[in-house]
Amino acid sequence: MTDIEILKRQFLHALKRGTGEAYLIVKEHPKIDFSNQIIQGALNIFAYDGQSEGDRATYIFDIISISKQKDKIRKAVLQGLAKEQDDTWNLTHLFALAKLYAQQNDTEAKQAIYDRFLNNPITGADWAGAYEILELDGLNGLFYVAEKFGKHIEQHPDDWQDDGIIRHFQAEHQNIQVAEELQKKARTNKFIRLYLDNIQRTEINQNTQRTKPQKYKDIIDEVLNSKAHISFARMRKLTEEEINTIAKHLLKETDQANMECLLDIFGFNKFPYDSQLILDYAKQKGTGKNKITENAIKALKHLKSKDIRDFAVDKIQTAKNPIDYLELLISNYRSGDSKLLTEIAEKAKNVHEIERLAGIYTDIFNGNNTKSCKKPLEILYSKMNCALHRKDIIEIMLHNNVLSNTIEKELHYDCNLKTRMIALQARALHPSDRNF
Repeated sequence: MTDIEILKRQFLHALKRGTGEAYLIVKEHPKIDFSNQIIQGALNIFAYDGQSEGDRATYIFDIISISKQKDKIRKAVLQGLAKEQDDTWNLTHLFALAKLYAQQNDTEAKQAIYDRFLNNPITGADWAGAYEILELDGLNGLFYVAEKFGKHIEQHPDDWQDDGIIRHFQAEHQNIQVAEELQKKARTNKFIRLYLDNIQRTEINQNTQRTKPQKYKDIIDEVLNSKAHISFARMRKLTEEEINTIAKHLLKETDQANMECLLDIFGFNKFPYDSQLILDYAKQKGTGKNKITENAIKALKHLKSKDIRDFAVDKIQTAKNPIDYLELLISNYRSGDSKLLTEIAEKAKNVHEIERLAGIYTDIFNGNNTKSCKKPLEILYSKMNCALHRKDIIEIMLHNNVLSNTIEKELHYDCNLKTRMIALQARALHPSDRNF
């Protein structure tokens, strides 16, 4: 393999992860043609979760701006926008890219957005492209979107729409009475009227289908009888008195299904009594019939004792899936554990495993400030394609003064725009104050 081929692989790896290394490689090697790799990043979002992370349009557009094959890449972007039918987030990424071209007075790119919107839409993503049209053309863009939806509804009378796009536009344009403007337009435009009537019908249907909240006699009744267990949002709002009541009930509970539900609460709230009870549950052999052991292990992450630490270290070193026990180090971390975390990070290859490690390591080092976080976090940084958790990792390294010069330079061109802001914080730190 030639040096150029190695460099192109390095570039594509960085591009898929969304790090600023990709931009710097192109900038430092202007004579090398990276266009085929850039096109891959233009047509595919490569994010771990495109819905949560959003598009990478600005990131890719910055790289395109320093490429010498701009025309070739632009052509591929517009063709990709017209043809993408498989992935919603690839499509939204392409719409966002085309919008950046349009904002530079590229009329063909703007027309490509209008042509693709609601034209053979991906199922469940008929909204894709609407927000770009609103951003480009304001109220006239909203009229176009509403009319296009109305025409679609005329052909598909069973379709339903909500007012999400209208609410979004109103929030962005406080000086416009959006509802009034749409109603005024609807008087002479039957398709906008169809769209507004459909929204109203959808709202009526949703209101009639809403179920009344179930009432419970007390917190124990709620925990044990909520459908699909008590919600995450409710767990986070439990009062100290409610948590104590649940814990007391767990002390005497004998029904395994009930124990599972009660233990689930303490994956989000600290168990207020002797941790040995939770540890005993965690040491039980799982049967697959309930989640008692699993929920107990989750509850242990909030508890601290020598016995819990010994249990955690033993399982991390011997269990088939050591990652299942890493959260126990959040409250039981000791100096030297970074070596163990480094070894696990080095072995991780699966993207889901890497993503899970990133979340756990973030929790561990947020609760335990130490410069020894540097090596395990750098390994994850070099592997992960989740920009959200990467931002968390970078903030921890910055907080512990272990952010390297190499990574700091890349932050300015990261795919996450909030991460780029961290670069300004990093620059404010004097190099002599950091370990590199």
